[in-house]
Amino acid sequence: MTLGAFISSGTAGLSASKFSRRQCLWFAAALCCVSNIIMMATEDIGALYAGRFLIGLANGYFMTFSQLYIQESSPAKYRGLFLTAFSFMTSFGTLIGTIIDWATAQRPDKSAYLIPLGLIYIVPFFMSAAMWFIPESPRWLIYQGRIDAGRASLAWLRPAGRSIEAELAEIHASVEHEKELGSGVGILDMFRDPIDRRRTLLSVSAVLLQAASGSMFIIGKSSPLRAGGTHSGTGIG
Repeated sequence: MTLGAFISSGTAGLSASKFSRRQCLWFAAALCCVSNIIMMATEDIGALYAGRFLIGLANGYFMTFSQLYIQESSPAKYRGLFLTAFSFMTSFGTLIGTIIDWATAQRPDKSAYLIPLGLIYIVPFFMSAAMWFIPESPRWLIYQGRIDAGRASLAWLRPAGRSIEAELAEIHASVEHEKELGSGVGILDMFRDPIDRRRTLLSVSAVLLQAASGSMFIIGKSSPLRAGGTHSGTGIG
């Protein structure tokens, strides 16, 4: 699962430039359901690993594009608050999942892992349904040159009667500046300039040191499959 999340998060930039935030989240939800079906239906260790890998890919997309949508859609003064709420809900969901795992771990049959896996469908279902009623990221629409669609999206996301033209112009100018800079900048430029190199190393090191704490390993080991794997008769082994 961790490998799948690493791959999907690392390649999310390619998808982000071609597909919208909602499309990528819908894809993640579909991938999550497919992987879950595989894990619930199989008793083969190879298929189980395949399901775990696929759900890791889905998880990487969920984490990347949900945060990206929040960043691109929220007002600047509330962005930190919204991202804090996102982090809180992620941790809260992990806690609930762990409690469910341990509550069903002692069941003597396949329900020990089928119940936790079955509950996984709840969030992708409601999220996929809710995304039909919210607009696409205004920044992504403007980046694609769809200015009118971006204006409509921004108007939907902001309080009724609020003027959005100044914010729309700011987003448009930022996007154009980003395109201008990106046209002559490559990956190696993150390391050539001393200031950019220091910024890159600090950012990467912060993420790596967080992962080095082992928290993701513990989260992975406390997944629904851990509960199922404690019973020799489940077929999970």
